[in-house]
Amino acid sequence: MSRIKNTFDSFSKAVSTTHNELIARILRPKPNPDAVGKEENLQMNLDNAAQSEITDIKTLENCKDPLITENSESKCKADATSVVRNGSQYSLPKSTDPKSSLFHASYFTTNFGETYSFLANHINWYFGGETNMERKKPSRDELSNKDSPTSAVLVANDAPSSAKKSFSHFITNPSNSMQAFVDNYFGGRVPKLRTETKSASEAKSEEECRGTEDKSDQETSKESKEPEERAKRLSLQREKIIARVSVDNRTRALVQSLRRASDRRLCINRVEELSCHLLEFSDTRGVAVKENAIPCLLRLRQAHDETLQAAVREALALIGYNNPVKGRGIRVLTIDGGGTRGIVALQTLRKLEELTGKPVHHLFDYICGVSTGAILAFMLGLFQIPLDECEKMYRKLGNDVFKQNVIVGTVKMGWSHAFYDSEMWEKMLKERMGSDILIETARNPLCPKVAAVSTIVNRGTPLKAFVFRNYNHFPGVKAPYIGGCQYNLWQAIRASSAAPGYFQEYVLGNDLHQDGGLLINNPCALALHECKGLWPNVPLQCVISLGTGRYESAGKSTATHTSLKDKITNVISSATDTEEVHKMLDALLPSDTYFRFNPVMNEDITLNENRDEKLNQLQMDGMRYLDRNEEKLKKAAKILAQEKTTLQSFCDWVKLKNDMYEGLPIISKL
Repeated sequence: MSRIKNTFDSFSKAVSTTHNELIARILRPKPNPDAVGKEENLQMNLDNAAQSEITDIKTLENCKDPLITENSESKCKADATSVVRNGSQYSLPKSTDPKSSLFHASYFTTNFGETYSFLANHINWYFGGETNMERKKPSRDELSNKDSPTSAVLVANDAPSSAKKSFSHFITNPSNSMQAFVDNYFGGRVPKLRTETKSASEAKSEEECRGTEDKSDQETSKESKEPEERAKRLSLQREKIIARVSVDNRTRALVQSLRRASDRRLCINRVEELSCHLLEFSDTRGVAVKENAIPCLLRLRQAHDETLQAAVREALALIGYNNPVKGRGIRVLTIDGGGTRGIVALQTLRKLEELTGKPVHHLFDYICGVSTGAILAFMLGLFQIPLDECEKMYRKLGNDVFKQNVIVGTVKMGWSHAFYDSEMWEKMLKERMGSDILIETARNPLCPKVAAVSTIVNRGTPLKAFVFRNYNHFPGVKAPYIGGCQYNLWQAIRASSAAPGYFQEYVLGNDLHQDGGLLINNPCALALHECKGLWPNVPLQCVISLGTGRYESAGKSTATHTSLKDKITNVISSATDTEEVHKMLDALLPSDTYFRFNPVMNEDITLNENRDEKLNQLQMDGMRYLDRNEEKLKKAAKILAQEKTTLQSFCDWVKLKNDMYEGLPIISKL
């Protein structure tokens, strides 16, 4: 209250100097939309002639205070000289006694309480409310004299108070309400009181706190990353497990539906569904074996329906079930890489067919080739083309592929590192081989196991061999080389024959394939590894390894250094060497089992040779070589012509029945 008295003391001093002007500013009411209705009700009870005087009387009547006497009340009514109302100035009767005037300077200094009550009542009227000390019930005389101006003022004061708060509320709650009071009443005359502004020191301290919080957040985020990553890995593992469980359940359902099928056409559909599922999810082969899919398929294979038998053979090949070998043991044929020089291998095969009287696909259980050897393996083993027709196609293929303008080829070599048109080569392969999948060739009962080898060059070092198969290994048998049976025939040839400098490397999935000769130009050792996985308990009967010719240069050089061309030539020749593998196998395998035929050429012929005279010369060199090794050739043909013994045939029959009926009470292995 001392602050309020000091404020009004200074206020009274200012009023003494500017008497009329300051009082006019204080008494000038601010337009209030909430008080419009009250003023209209008040003016309806007054006469039109005295409207301005009654309004002024109302203003003066609000200045009453219970602590002020009736004489001071009459002085308050009579001392006002002028009142400004709604932009107009009205004159009031002046008092004769200057000291009895309400706004005399001595009165302000000596009667502070009355001045305070006058200002408080005026402000309370402006806000439309009443304080507790201002409440005063009208007397009976005032109620009876309704037409008097005083009664009109009392009626107006007894009206319901507005929602706005009174002056006493602002006094009793000065913390936040005083700012609202000053803002509402004085408007733009007084600057707003900012009670919630922060000091500069507080802002700096908050910034420092934020910096420390950010550092701590970074540390906590680093610490929280590890459990988040672990949670992600766990969630991925769970998803994989759930997916694996669902796939396994699907496999079980397909096998069970196959076992319940009785109609022939329904059986074919069930077998096809199972084959598609196993081709897409090869890891479920073990589940199919546990669900006894092999006995069911073997029984279905006994049906006299070629379509059903073909579908069953494909499904068995996908699972990894292999039929017994054709002869007394495993008979293997491998063909090296060498471009158009592969025509030399055809001469050796023709001699073997003449000596045995059987085609190539009947003589061998497993055929494997690299680059040009893969082309011959597919022609002879999968498509089962006769040798004469195969030689014609081989010559034509060489003329179509290895035909290129030197200038155009040189430009392509600098642009795509391939001298010949790789797109044309792919187009030719698609036209000749179609879109058949490797595993689909297992539908043919006379088709041997065939493989093509390529080299993957984008899986780091060392380089890795990739085997394109038309078969699968039995579940539980780890394949010695990576590969698959779900690729097209033309893709296998395209990948295996992508010789650097001749054709572009071939992209298949996430792997980049190049010629298999970069790593394994003689695939004989690879073929033996694959056969041991297919028939683990069966011995080798005959292994035929065919080369595409070799050239041995004579003479000794006295040079103390080699040129860059010679260095590159030496690297290529050592990488594509085939005789080192031959020396190893010749020392490990029996002499009546392993046979290697690789003619010596009189001239070093390149891989892309397509001239007829050069090819004829290759044939002549091959014929001379075979004539010199006729005894060796006959020995190999004799071993290939050997049939199974009666005991072996009986053992195969027992094993088949054991697999077909899920076990027999007799010993299946003799």
